[in-house]
Amino acid sequence: MKKFLSKYVLNLANLFFVLTILCFLLPSRYAAEMRGGLKSPLAFAVVLAAVEILFLSQLANSKKARAVKDVTASVHIFLFAWEFIVSRLNLLPYIFVPAPENVFDIFVSDWRTILIGFFSSMELILAGLFLSVVSSVILGTLVGYNKRLTNAVYPIAKALSTVPALIYTPYIVLIMPTFKLASLTVIFLSIFWGSFMGAINNTAFVEKKIISAAKVLNLSTPTIFFRIIIPFNLPRYINALPIHLATSLMTLTVAEMLGADTGMGYYVRVSLNYANYTKAIAGIIFIGFVVTVLNIAIQKAKKHLVKWNY
Repeated sequence: MKKFLSKYVLNLANLFFVLTILCFLLPSRYAAEMRGGLKSPLAFAVVLAAVEILFLSQLANSKKARAVKDVTASVHIFLFAWEFIVSRLNLLPYIFVPAPENVFDIFVSDWRTILIGFFSSMELILAGLFLSVVSSVILGTLVGYNKRLTNAVYPIAKALSTVPALIYTPYIVLIMPTFKLASLTVIFLSIFWGSFMGAINNTAFVEKKIISAAKVLNLSTPTIFFRIIIPFNLPRYINALPIHLATSLMTLTVAEMLGADTGMGYYVRVSLNYANYTKAIAGIIFIGFVVTVLNIAIQKAKKHLVKWNY
């Protein structure tokens, strides 16, 4: 019983979870001073409960228990401070720092718009990510397989990859006939060059004995590419996906803030334009949540699809 209490109950994360819930019982200066008052804490309480349930479910893994406790404690301490300082004491300007109840209530009142923006952004991100990664892996393997091509192309690719996609994003949005095509182009270019150089370098990591054995067996070049080199480097490609995902989301968000009429970045831009910082913060939190879920999905997919590593 003592071991159970020390592992699952008596910890810093649970302490601040309870303190945050207890804050709901305190009087609020925020509700008295802000026009529109304080929204229902129900949505915020659901978020707190979801974090706590996820926390308790992860504690069963003894190897990760300490890290899980530290991360969850940090989250609950932040949420407690936000609730106590803003919602209860109203020590910060309420226009610029909205209460957590009001922020999380946006997901209830504005869920349809947020969901439409999410699907719009995901369509562009997944399409751009797929096209850029597949083309860069194939072309990079082709260039890396040929020493002469590597010497000729790699310096050019290295120079082009140093130019951030955010610099030319406004120009591409301006010249492209549609925003969707502009977004795909921006996402493609923001990922392609770095992934292309990575594929060239990864091809050089394949042991020469394996390539020589394939040639002795009289395998064709496409077979060597798609059955030996690319599968050999698949763990490296998947490990790079979270970085590519973050890059594509960042460039798409900038593009949406420039010329879109829907999307997660557009939602934040419109909210900021109308000084609705409650919606803007909700949009930023949602983007962070989406990136986290996608990264977890990538790691899960890697465990199931790739059974080897080096």
